[in-house]
Amino acid sequence: MKHIKFRHSLLAIVLGSVLISSSALAALTSPASTLESVSSKVDNSLKHADAYVSDSSITAQVKADLLKTKGLDSNDISVKTEKGVVYLSGFVKNTYQAKKVAKIAHKVHGVKSVKSTLKVEK
Repeated sequence: MKHIKFRHSLLAIVLGSVLISSSALAALTSPASTLESVSSKVDNSLKHADAYVSDSSITAQVKADLLKTKGLDSNDISVKTEKGVVYLSGFVKNTYQAKKVAKIAHKVHGVKSVKSTLKVEK
């Protein structure tokens, strides 16, 4: 009989603790704070997506401008953009073309800087 009363008392203490903990947890994670958290995560995701689209459009515009340039074989030039920085690599016929490619990339809207590792073919 004493064991049963002890178990009931222990069970009551455990259940009470669980109820108090869950209500405290519920107060900490209110719907408003959860909504704010989700909202900020969505905003971050949209910013990353926007940056990716912006980088992709910069790369596409640089490639298009290179294709339009007469006397320049842009098939041997690789263009990559990360956070507005254009990375140029590949081969050109002379140093004048290397400078011209970098200048074309600089003129594209949204380009922050240009890093070129273009090499002159021999």
